[in-house]
Order: sequence, then C-alpha cells, then structure tokens
Amino acid sequence: MEKIDLSFEHFNLPEKVNLLIQHCNEAGDEFCSHSEEDGGIPEFVAADGRISWQLLNSVVKQTLPDRTPVFCEWGSGTGLVTLIASFMGMSATGIEIEEDLIDLARETSREYAIPATFIHGSIYPKDNPTPLINYQQVDLFFAYPWPNQITHMSNLFKRVAVEGAILVVYHGGHNYRVLRR
Repeated sequence: MEKIDLSFEHFNLPEKVNLLIQHCNEAGDEFCSHSEEDGGIPEFVAADGRISWQLLNSVVKQTLPDRTPVFCEWGSGTGLVTLIASFMGMSATGIEIEEDLIDLARETSREYAIPATFIHGSIYPKDNPTPLINYQQVDLFFAYPWPNQITHMSNLFKRVAVEGAILVVYHGGHNYRVLRR
C-alpha cells in the first residue's frame, strides 16, 4: 500500500448538503443523548460533514479524476458520508453494524431523495464470512474508525480491495490518511 499526500482543497458546500449535515448531526446527537437501555449508542461519534465534503471532493479530484468512483463506507453511522458520496454522483453503499443507525440512514436517504444503499452487518470476515458487497467493484473506501480498529480496517482493505483502490481513513478534525492499494 502506498500513502498518498493529498492537497486538502476547498469546494463550495451546496445548500442541500448543508441541510443534510445539519439533519444528520441532530440525529447523531439524539442517539448519543440516550442510554443503551433507551436505544441510544453512547459511544457513537459522527464524522464532521463539512470536512468530509471537502475531503471526498479532494480525494476524487486528485486520485480518481477520470471516473466517478464506486464508494463504500465502513461504519456508516447516520449515513452522512455515504449520502455525501451519492450526492457527488457516486454509486454509494454504507455498511453499519448498528441496526437503528441503518434505519435512520435509509430514512434520511428517502427524505432527501439521495439514492444510496445501506447494509446492516459487520465488515469483518470473522463476524460475517461472506462479504456484504462485491469489494472488487469498489474504487473508494471511507472509514472513521476507533483507534483499535485502524489496523484491522487497513488489513481488510489490503485483502479485499482491487489494485488502485483508495482508502480514506478519517481520524477527526483535519486528520486523515489516504492510501492506495
């Protein structure tokens, strides 16, 4: 795998994406405000939507400029980054282990009329021996992992991604890493 030095660029944020970000932030806050017994996911932390918009646009422009990539987000949460990718024209799929978040992402996709696929399940072969999607068709992977997941996701990317595929590992704020297989 090769690390890509990305030039973080600024792209105008469309009003629909701005509204989507606000919606998903509010929904994420709602999930965090409840205890697990009340259906909450207290450890849930959403990726920053505005930075994700800039990051995805920068990645596509600089690493995949000749095509519209097929996108897959590992741990899609409220669906925000997957929906942003779809809004950008990508065929986008989000995979999430928390069923309530999948339901929320699907509802948001319908409400904002942004086509995206959301799949409930685990990305890890030990939890799910059969991949949930055909990773051989994915050009661009995105993950906002917990620190203890970074190595596992990097190893999974090495195993399942095709040569030339891109993995964006978002670490919060303006911290990210872009890798090419």
